[in-house]
Amino acid sequence: MKIVLLTHDQVSEHWSVINGFLSKAVDYGQGESTTTDYLRKILNNQAHCWAVIDEERSIVGAGLTQFVNYAQHTTLHIISFSGGDFENQSKVFETVEQFARDAGCKSIEQWGRKGWAKVLPKYVPGFKEVYTVMRKDL
Repeated sequence: MKIVLLTHDQVSEHWSVINGFLSKAVDYGQGESTTTDYLRKILNNQAHCWAVIDEERSIVGAGLTQFVNYAQHTTLHIISFSGGDFENQSKVFETVEQFARDAGCKSIEQWGRKGWAKVLPKYVPGFKEVYTVMRKDL
């Protein structure tokens, strides 16, 4: 299993599958965004679209990230991540961490449901609850 950062063409080609994964995350939101909003962000270079690919080259998960530029540092914000088997899919997270490091990010943040405070650190060591935001320093 691996995770890949998709180009605009790849996003367009596989949007029906990616949309299915991202729409699951939208269902848990507070109405901030739709998957159409996500697609616009991707195509306008305001967000990064990731696909988790299994050994058969099928997309089994998808994620969306964006840079957040604070006054003192930049962080990579995980907007959305959805897939079937988080325990296995979390093993590819090092690729996302390296992407953040290469971009000069100080940390990775994930804002989400309270349940992530138990799940995320279990499978991706280093994340801790900060307010109701999960954060991993790089």
